[in-house]
Amino acid sequence: MQKVVLVTGASTGIGADTVRILIEKSITVVASVRKNEDEENLKKLYGDKVKVVQLDVSDFSAVEKLPEILKDKFQISKLDGLVNNAGVALAGPFALQSFSEIQNIISINVLSVMKVTQVLLPLLGAYKGSDNPGRIVNISSVAGKTAAPFLSVYAASKHAIEGYSEALRKEMMLFGIKVVVVAPGSIKTPIWQKGFGLIKDRYANTVFAESFSRFVKFAASEEKNALEVSSVSSIIYEALTASDPCVRYAPIPRKFVNWYLPKFIPTKIYDKLTAKALGLIPK
Repeated sequence: MQKVVLVTGASTGIGADTVRILIEKSITVVASVRKNEDEENLKKLYGDKVKVVQLDVSDFSAVEKLPEILKDKFQISKLDGLVNNAGVALAGPFALQSFSEIQNIISINVLSVMKVTQVLLPLLGAYKGSDNPGRIVNISSVAGKTAAPFLSVYAASKHAIEGYSEALRKEMMLFGIKVVVVAPGSIKTPIWQKGFGLIKDRYANTVFAESFSRFVKFAASEEKNALEVSSVSSIIYEALTASDPCVRYAPIPRKFVNWYLPKFIPTKIYDKLTAKALGLIPK
């Protein structure tokens, strides 16, 4: 039987490239997208090789109907994999972000992952058991272990995914369902324009104006050094198919500078260096 994997947030970036590589590997893909145009684009690229579900993962009542939709529309009652990729990144000084914006980020990045997973656990082989249990891959971020200024809410959401996955991995051992975290650093995806470019002037008339401007410039420089999206989708494929996958993968560009160096430097010193670079220390 051909394997079936559901990928959320499949319209662009990591999700879209994951759809590509899975189809190339002869895996049936159910792609979750939000818009008609996203569905049309996937159908143009892959035709009948992709099964598309229009779904806003933060609409929990719609998520509840997902197993029914899969069964009625595609005759799918078992999943071999779930890739929780849908997410948003929106930078800003926490003190000035609207609480509705904060709620939206947490809802999409955390609660939606939990809801989609809980609803689909029976299809992955939970409760009744399965000879071939499915696998859960949660997309985290380097921000799931570290936290940069102006990314407090995003970092909080990804720290939550790390903790959730850590506990879920142990619970799912009862059913043989492996839970894997893939936590990229900077990747060349539209998330840069969505998360930083569109709001670069939002805080221009605030006390954070200079610091946030420096942060946006730093983000732009990181984008230039970002990894290709295929470096992440290939790891997601490994996480879904390897007989003994790692519990956590971390494809990060310039890994010494972006991952190891901050761990070697004492936290208080690293905080001061970061704050000084962004102009967050009072003159």
